[in-house]
Amino acid sequence: MKISYPFLPYLTFIHKKSRVFSLLLLASLSISCRPDTAQHFATEKIDLHQEKVVLWLPPQPLPVEKQIPLRLQLPAGVTPELSELGGESMYMGVSPVQWQQGDEGEWHAQLYLGACTEHQMTWRLTIPLATQGDLPASVSATFSSEAN
Repeated sequence: MKISYPFLPYLTFIHKKSRVFSLLLLASLSISCRPDTAQHFATEKIDLHQEKVVLWLPPQPLPVEKQIPLRLQLPAGVTPELSELGGESMYMGVSPVQWQQGDEGEWHAQLYLGACTEHQMTWRLTIPLATQGDLPASVSATFSSEAN
């Protein structure tokens, strides 16, 4: 006795279509949920001490409430210690900035600037240096931010 299921090919077709639809939906969500990082590359160079200590950050004014990459170039044997970020134009407290070593003499950190009642802000980043030589004990840079 042979049992026939005439609707079975139809169910297989629907199952394949739903899998394709699910994959397309996931792909579109991953593209639309991707953070906007196009403008946040560390491309602006700030000389902090005689071309020996150089800070790279995105073009100013920096955006608020977004992650901002920083890159620090130091001579061999010099390490940045826990740094501090504070508001210059308005007191915003002090935020720590922790550096992670990349390639030789290169350090990376992520910065997050808080929003303020002022549309434009000036910030100061102070970087203490563990060094034995002719470098200062700390260097600092000021930069600006602007609310979107």
